[in-house]
Amino acid sequence: MKKLRIGNLIDLSLIEIITLNLLLEYGKPIVRYTLYVIVNELIQNNKINVNKFKDINLSEYEAKYLEYTEKKEKSNSDLSTSSFYNNLSNLEKRGLVKFNLNHKRRVQTVEATPLTNYLLKYLLQFFMDSSVIPDVIQFDEGLTDRIKKISNKDHLENIMAVWFSKHIFLRLISLFKTLADEVFILSKKENYENYTETELMDIHISEVYKKTIREPNDFIEMVAIPDYKKNTNFFRMNEVEVLKELHRILQPGGMIIVVTKADFPLTDDVTADLLLKIYKESISDTIFTEEELKSDLVKAGFTKNKMIDYQGCVVGIGWVE
Repeated sequence: MKKLRIGNLIDLSLIEIITLNLLLEYGKPIVRYTLYVIVNELIQNNKINVNKFKDINLSEYEAKYLEYTEKKEKSNSDLSTSSFYNNLSNLEKRGLVKFNLNHKRRVQTVEATPLTNYLLKYLLQFFMDSSVIPDVIQFDEGLTDRIKKISNKDHLENIMAVWFSKHIFLRLISLFKTLADEVFILSKKENYENYTETELMDIHISEVYKKTIREPNDFIEMVAIPDYKKNTNFFRMNEVEVLKELHRILQPGGMIIVVTKADFPLTDDVTADLLLKIYKESISDTIFTEEELKSDLVKAGFTKNKMIDYQGCVVGIGWVE
């Protein structure tokens, strides 16, 4: 089955997402006009309480927000039936809702399809991964200080950042620039032409040829993998094969920092557990025990290693002897 890309859903409106969610919640066919009334009441009666933001300085932006919303209040901001029905037709064409017709072949009731639950779950996983709960650990001051103490190094000759994804985390690159004279990056990304010269200024872009990283033996002082995963396919290499290549290019005494997610327990709250299960499923390939991570490092040749816990993550540190 062809994989679904988030870009294929980019034109789904907020109204359509709310509608899909309500259909799932209702669980059976509902009269089309009744569905419209519920959706319209929901979007009109749910309001953002700006007072909740009083603990941070929002005066300038808050004024703009309130001015905008006041203008909207003066106009007719109700959702029209024709607009809502058009949204429903759009969802029906995509196979995300089912129309049940009456004897006059007019839409009488609407219901969710088997795809609806999958789609909303997919969207939730995407937003949880990318914003609500970041998928990459913050290489913040605390973790950086711990690594400095363990390595006994305040500054490096060079460092390589390896991403198992195509997404490049520019914030980490900026941090690595402060830690080393030279920064190398290696990822699945095919080209970097859309990045400005400022964003990748003085950065070396590494490559892989026939399962071999371009850099020579004993060259890199430290490697960081902020998104280490199971079942990866990195230039036709699995995760352990990648670690072996990184072991090859590291200097004697060089270090590798591998960041993974630690497993986490559920709670006694049904709603919280539902969200936690969805999140855990979406990041299952990044969850490691200390034993699993240590095993991968040992298989790659890092016989000297150390595991540390940090903010819900397992961080593996390996040395080249």
